[in-house]
Amino acid sequence: MTERNAFKTAELMKEMMARYYAAGKESISKGIPVAWVTAVFPVEIIYAAGLFPYYPENFGAVAAARKVADRLSAVAEARGYAHDLCGYARCGIGDAYATEHPIGEILKPDVLFCCNTQCGSLLKWFEVAGRFYKAPFFLLDAPQVGFETDGLCKRYFVEQLHELIEFIEKLTGNRFDYDRLSAVLALSNEACRLWNEILETAALKPAPFGFFDACFHMAPIVTWRGTAEAVDYYRALKEEVEERIEKGIHAIPGERYKIYFDHIPCWPKLRWFSELFASHGALVAVSQYTHSWAYSFDLEHPLESLAESYTHEFVNRCFDYRVQRKINFMQKYGIDGFVLFSNRSCKPNAFGLYDKRRLISERTGLPGVVFEADMSDLRFFSEAQVLAKLDPFFEQLSSD
Repeated sequence: MTERNAFKTAELMKEMMARYYAAGKESISKGIPVAWVTAVFPVEIIYAAGLFPYYPENFGAVAAARKVADRLSAVAEARGYAHDLCGYARCGIGDAYATEHPIGEILKPDVLFCCNTQCGSLLKWFEVAGRFYKAPFFLLDAPQVGFETDGLCKRYFVEQLHELIEFIEKLTGNRFDYDRLSAVLALSNEACRLWNEILETAALKPAPFGFFDACFHMAPIVTWRGTAEAVDYYRALKEEVEERIEKGIHAIPGERYKIYFDHIPCWPKLRWFSELFASHGALVAVSQYTHSWAYSFDLEHPLESLAESYTHEFVNRCFDYRVQRKINFMQKYGIDGFVLFSNRSCKPNAFGLYDKRRLISERTGLPGVVFEADMSDLRFFSEAQVLAKLDPFFEQLSSD
């Protein structure tokens, strides 16, 4: 993510996201309901229904990247919200109460949709926001899945999708258009296919693309998934990645090692981490985080396919599945070592990381390390403590 390796499509992405936020404000003036959605939610249904999907988690990530999450969090904490809550939630709650909005005011919802596949904190945040904004709240409940989903779990979720569609029909006064849903799913499939193919180029050695690049370019696959805009963007990005392969332009100069990183980055220190790894010739090649939106839908069975995709997220799986999924990524991408981020803001992802580090090293022989920080709040980041964990890891890489 160094300046000399900056992607030309980065400017296109900035333009796209500016249009996205402008579309949100325009929706208000046009009377189009603004729907808060969680990152792992079947947004294809929301787009098909003609609502505007807004991601408050993305608002939190932007606040973190611009290093103002601590200021917004402090406002939430002053209202009695604990500093142990999710950093994204503290940013969203803080901005709702704040008199100053350092990254612009969070968009007020007309309706809130949450799926608890990711964690339990989101539904409580959205529940609180629903009361604050006096807006209706709909929860999609995802039972935890082991290695494979069973028929009961799938039927349970599909029935809820029917309830969701009925809820939207009552909200809008319009019948839901299933043909429109098929068209949206087709666009989502294409964007996800392109995104997945871009991510897979990180397996090349040396590689033209890595995890820190993916963190920058992932916004459209989250916010615009299911639209022609997302397809156009990832076509352009893939063309640029292929051009870099042809010209021998690499993500980092002198790549020596490939690293697996788990999972959400430390947003306010993204560049610092990128340059730290690059200085050791280590490309962070893959993370299950950026693969979270590499869906594939069956257009012949749309609701069943949505149920499979949105209940199968790794956070909603059992401990052994999570360990094996990490190992699968390491094997596919030719990983030399792994770094597990114990993120105090995201307890479900930090669960059991020290046990996972031990098990993965035992099963693969790879060196691994766990470091502790927060994905958004710099009050809980110590450069010295992180380096105390990572420096011995880099030494171990170079000695193996």
